[in-house]
Amino acid sequence: MAAPTRRYHVWSALRSSSLRLDADAARELMAGGALVIDVRRHEDASARIEGARRIAPDEIPSVLAELPRGAPIVLACT
Repeated sequence: MAAPTRRYHVWSALRSSSLRLDADAARELMAGGALVIDVRRHEDASARIEGARRIAPDEIPSVLAELPRGAPIVLACT
């Protein structure tokens, strides 16, 4: 895994955002074929997301070219 490039804070995860989805909206996108990316830094087998691709946040820039264009992408974390 790449070395972290920035620090993540609890307060930033909790602030509201127009881009944040509730669980029902995320499930609807997933049912429609959206790519699901699990962005947690450490794998937790007890919280596995079926069909999700694991990509740590710091690795996303290096895989952008591999991600589908024009298709919904759901980023999932816990």
